[in-house]
Amino acid sequence: MGFESVAYSSVNSPKNIMFQSKLFFRQNSKAIMACVGFITFIFFITSSTVQNGGTGGSGKLRQVFKSASNANSGVHWGGAYHPGYFQPPPPSTSTTTEIEYPFAMVTDLDQLSRVSDSKKPLFYSKFLGSTLKYNPTSLTYSVSFADESLRTLQSAHNEAGRGMELSELTLYQNRLLTFDDRTGSVFEILSEPGSQGTKSLVVPRYVITEGEGDTDKGMKWEWATVKDDTLYIGSMGKEYTNPDGSIANTNNLWIATICPKGQVERIDWTNQYNFVRRALGAEAPGYAIHEAVLWSEQLRRWIFTPRRVSSETYDENADERMGASKIVLVDEAFTSSQVIDIKFTKFLTDGLHGFSTLAFVPGTGDMHALAVRSVEEDCVGGIDDVCKQRSYVTVFNVLTGEVLMDEVQVGLDVKFEGVEFVDITTPTPNY
Repeated sequence: MGFESVAYSSVNSPKNIMFQSKLFFRQNSKAIMACVGFITFIFFITSSTVQNGGTGGSGKLRQVFKSASNANSGVHWGGAYHPGYFQPPPPSTSTTTEIEYPFAMVTDLDQLSRVSDSKKPLFYSKFLGSTLKYNPTSLTYSVSFADESLRTLQSAHNEAGRGMELSELTLYQNRLLTFDDRTGSVFEILSEPGSQGTKSLVVPRYVITEGEGDTDKGMKWEWATVKDDTLYIGSMGKEYTNPDGSIANTNNLWIATICPKGQVERIDWTNQYNFVRRALGAEAPGYAIHEAVLWSEQLRRWIFTPRRVSSETYDENADERMGASKIVLVDEAFTSSQVIDIKFTKFLTDGLHGFSTLAFVPGTGDMHALAVRSVEEDCVGGIDDVCKQRSYVTVFNVLTGEVLMDEVQVGLDVKFEGVEFVDITTPTPNY
């Protein structure tokens, strides 16, 4: 008849369609919510924010999935196929029995690092495992060196005929790292497979050039430390000068950081180095040379123990006797500092001894440090038969300067420039 019933509207009317839609959603609500949730999840994890790391922590989700999917796929720091396996020695709570901490040292032999009888360029460094002992009764330390623990690390990597001049040891992500102050290489020290931890080898992970990086000259690495899960690597913190004292470049005032993902970033640290220089009374034309710098997670402070400090213009001959016995504690923002004199009971007045590396003793809250003091005497000009090198180890309180172990000479006439608490006899895992 062309008329609609008042009680029953047309099937295609908007009112009836809305009613049917509501009924469909009520009957299928769980399935619909599941589909919406799945689509939202797919959109989120494929977004550019997540894929590129993002900000505000959203990139962490991608890292979690990547870590899980790559747990056995060989994606590790520095391009290594396997994860690191060295661990720092655990702290001890003993208050009566002597505590032993294994540690290792590595040498910078300068020009003597070349293997003279090798047909092809080959370079080496001495790698020494040692033991630090703590007496909780007398609150003192002692040290022992074992000849059988002396090893040789070799590599053909070089710059202009020099290489393996290793100047630091640092544990990062369970990897034992060492740094060449000639080539700018970051090496990882590994236990030779099948040696059960009795032999060691080095493999290069990074090569980093000077300053801003626009040069083929390797960075002169002198110190390394870990801050907030990031590896910091630095040079001596002094301008490179010409014979007349004028500044040739400031490349050694830069540092580099390497994050857990392996990305390298360069940072101009001129202001930070100058802050420490002022605290030491060594402003230009004076200078300070740094080879032993640590960040303390426990104290939330930087610890600088300079190798050499002078208020006078740099002179390479006089510099050999500018050795320092000071600690500079610096806050995280480089706005305040405290200079502490180390109270050596056997004070050496020749000025030859200076800090080349240090490491916090495990379990001391970063208050006790084991340090290496190195000597280079009559070494200007690189005359091998005249130059005399030697090293000493000592332990002191970084907050007070109290000496807990006076300098003990290492029984080798070489210059050790890296130290770390680690057991070098750790064998290669069965992957």
